[in-house]
Amino acid sequence: MKAILFAYHEIGAAALESMLRNNIDVVAVFTHRDDPAEGGWFRSVARLAADHDIPVYAPDDPNHPLWTDQIRDLSPDAIFSAHYRKMIGSPILDICPGHCYNIHASMLPKYRGRCPINWVLVNGETETGVTLHHMTADADGGDIIAQQSASIADDDTAVTLTATLVLATGTMLDAVLDSIVCNTAPSTPQDGSMATTFPGRCAEDGLIDWSTSATTIYNLVRAVAHPWPGAFTHAGDRKLCVWEATVMPGAPGVEPGTVLSVEPLTIACSDGAIGIGAGQTDDGVWSTGANLASELNLVEGMRLGRSASISSPQKRSVLILGVNGFIGSHLSEQLLANDYEVFGMDLRSTNITHLVDRPGFNYVEGDISINREWVEYHVRKCDVVLPLVAIATPIEYVRNPIRVFELDFEQNLQIVRDCVKYNRRIIFPSTSEVYGMCTDEFFDEDNSTLITGPINKQRWIYSCSKQLLDRVIWAYGVHNNLNFTLFRPFNWIGPRLDSLDAARVGSSRAITQLILNLVEGTPIQLVDGGEQKRCFTDVTEGVDCLFRMIDDTVGRSTGKIINIGNPDNEASIKELAEMIVARFDQHPLRHRFPSFAGYRVVESGRYYGKGYQDVQHRRPSIRNATRILEWVPSISTEDSVARTVDWFIEDHVRTLAASPAGSEAPTGA
Repeated sequence: MKAILFAYHEIGAAALESMLRNNIDVVAVFTHRDDPAEGGWFRSVARLAADHDIPVYAPDDPNHPLWTDQIRDLSPDAIFSAHYRKMIGSPILDICPGHCYNIHASMLPKYRGRCPINWVLVNGETETGVTLHHMTADADGGDIIAQQSASIADDDTAVTLTATLVLATGTMLDAVLDSIVCNTAPSTPQDGSMATTFPGRCAEDGLIDWSTSATTIYNLVRAVAHPWPGAFTHAGDRKLCVWEATVMPGAPGVEPGTVLSVEPLTIACSDGAIGIGAGQTDDGVWSTGANLASELNLVEGMRLGRSASISSPQKRSVLILGVNGFIGSHLSEQLLANDYEVFGMDLRSTNITHLVDRPGFNYVEGDISINREWVEYHVRKCDVVLPLVAIATPIEYVRNPIRVFELDFEQNLQIVRDCVKYNRRIIFPSTSEVYGMCTDEFFDEDNSTLITGPINKQRWIYSCSKQLLDRVIWAYGVHNNLNFTLFRPFNWIGPRLDSLDAARVGSSRAITQLILNLVEGTPIQLVDGGEQKRCFTDVTEGVDCLFRMIDDTVGRSTGKIINIGNPDNEASIKELAEMIVARFDQHPLRHRFPSFAGYRVVESGRYYGKGYQDVQHRRPSIRNATRILEWVPSISTEDSVARTVDWFIEDHVRTLAASPAGSEAPTGA
C-alpha cells in the first residue's frame, strides 16, 4: 500500500513508526515546521521521515491546489493523519475516497475537537484512549475502525498521558494496519448523541479560579503543566505559574485564594486547599512553593488571584465615543454598576438622560470630527477606548456612501492611531457585516472568508470600510503592539434600539421600521419577501459579553476577533415581523394605535436604491466568546422582541402625552 501521512508531535511519530514496521510504503510526509517556542520536547516527525529517506513537506496551506495536485500525482492508495494541526479538505480526501484515516487522541465520539489530552485531564477523567477513524469533512465524525483505551492515573500530567497514548497508538495500528491493506477493516458509525466536542486551548486558559474546588484546580495544573504554558495566578501585579500541586485540607470559612501557610505554600479553595509544590514567577526561575512565598513576600492571610493587589486599585476608566447610541447607553449602565468611570461623547443625550447625573459618568456633547483635541486627550487619559460612532443603516450606505467612508473609516482611523500613540487598549466594533456575501453556514472569526459584492453595489462600502479598518488594527497589533479586541455584534435588539423618527426617514434597523409601521398603521414592508435570515441577540446578553472584554485585565481577549450573537436565534425578517405583530396585539396599550394594515412585499432596489444588495443569512460561530470569555447566550428571540416592542410602545405613548397634540393620538377600531 502506498500512503501519504500528515503528522506531527509524538503521536505523529508513533504513527509513522508503526506504518514503517508494517511495511506501508509511505511516499510522502506532510508536517509542520518545528516551533522552538514549544520547547522541542517531542520527537520531530520531519527528522524521523528524513532518516528513512521519505520526502517531507511543511506547507502553510496543505489544501492549496498546488499541493492537492502534487498529492494526486503521487497516486496514494490511502491517506493517514496523526496529530496534524490543520484540517484536510475535501479536494485531498477525494483523492482516496473511503481510504482516508485519522488518529484522534480520545475514545470517540467523546472529546472530539482540539486538545483532547489536555481536556480529559482538566475534566478529571479516569480513562481515555486513541481512535482510528475514517477522515471526512465532518471533523472527528467519521466511522470508527479501531480504538485502544488507556487508564489515566491520578498523578498523570499531559506529558505522561501523551507517552501512554503514544504506546496505545502503536499497539492499535500494529493490530489493524494489515486489515486496512487487505480492505477488510471493520467500520462502525459513531453515535452522534454521545458526542462531546471541545475547543482549542490557549495560554490564558490556565488562569486559576480559586473559587472552584481543590480537585478542579489540581486537574488544571496537571493538564497544562510544563512544557505546556502552565496554570497561573497573580500575587499583586506579579504572575505566578504553578507547575506542581497537591490537594490538601482546607479551612472552612476562609475566602478562596487566601494564603493559609507559606511553608508549605498552601492556598484556600472553595472546597479544600492547594499545596504549591513548585512554580515560577514571570521573571524568575523554577522554585519550590516555600521559596516562591519568600520571593513574593507572601504572608498568611494575603489573597492570590485575578483581583489580588498590593495597593488599592484606581477606578478604571472607559472612553465611549457614541455613548448615546444603542450599545453605548446600555454598556454605560453596566460599567457604572461595576464601579467603572465612563467618559462619553455624542451629538445628543436622549438615551442617557438617566445617567448624566450619576457619579462616574462624564458626558460631553460633541462630534469626533470636530472635537479632535477632546478626543485625543481622553484617549490618553482612559484605560479602554470604544469608538462606537458609525453610520450603520443600509439605506445610508446607498444614499451617502462617501459620508459612510469618511466617518466609519477615516475618522475612526484617527482614533486608532491615537490608541497606538498613547498605548491604550481599543475595543473596536467590527460588525458582522464585514462577512458580506460569505456563504459559510456559520461565520467564523478566524477562518471565514470575507466577501463583498460588486463595486456598483454601494451597500458594501460600509462592510469594506469596517473590514479595512479591522486589517489596519490587526497590523498595528502585530507590528506596534496595539492592545486590541475586535467584536462583531450580530443583530442585537432591545429597548432604545434606534428611534421611530429615524425609522421615518429610513435610517434605522429593520425591527424599528417594522414597529413604526404598526404604530402608524401602515403596511409592513417585507423587502424581497423578508426571506433574509438573521440571528437576533438580546442587548443585555450582548453587553454582558462586551463588558467581559473590557473587564479582561489578564489579556485573554487581546488580539482576538469575537462574534457576539446567538446562533440558536435564527429567524427570517418575515418571521421577526410576525413575532412583532403578535406581541403588539398582546400589549395593553394596543387600542391606542391603528389597526394592522397587513404585509406588502417590496423589491430591495425600490426600497433602498439601486446600489443595494444583501446576504440571505448571517449566523455566527461563538466559539471564541465561549472559550475566551465563558459567554453563552440564552435569551430567546421571542423574549427579546417582547421587551423591544413594549419599550417602543410605551416610549411612543409617553412622547405623545408630553406633546401639545398628545390628546390627538390615533386609536384603533
